[in-house]
Amino acid sequence: MPYEKHPDTDLILRDELAIERTRLAEERTYLAYIRTGMSMILGGFFFLGYFPEGPFHYVGYATVAVSLIFIAYGVYNHRKSMEVIDKITLGIFSFKKKK
Repeated sequence: MPYEKHPDTDLILRDELAIERTRLAEERTYLAYIRTGMSMILGGFFFLGYFPEGPFHYVGYATVAVSLIFIAYGVYNHRKSMEVIDKITLGIFSFKKKK
């Protein structure tokens, strides 16, 4: 990393903006996981409500189960990624308030 040689230097504006872009990209990815999972849950409820019996009823159960797993993975991935981002940014840069 380029800042390992100078761990006590302040961030320049370009670096602060790059960190914020990374955080916002992670937030967008997290929200995409949630949005996709919610859409799959609605699709599963459609199959459960529209088809009372038969193979499509089981497709509804499977879709709801997969969507819950998908949402859980999105939450896990988001937390893990944010920990890595915080570890990298706080470990390398010292955030001193400019006067």
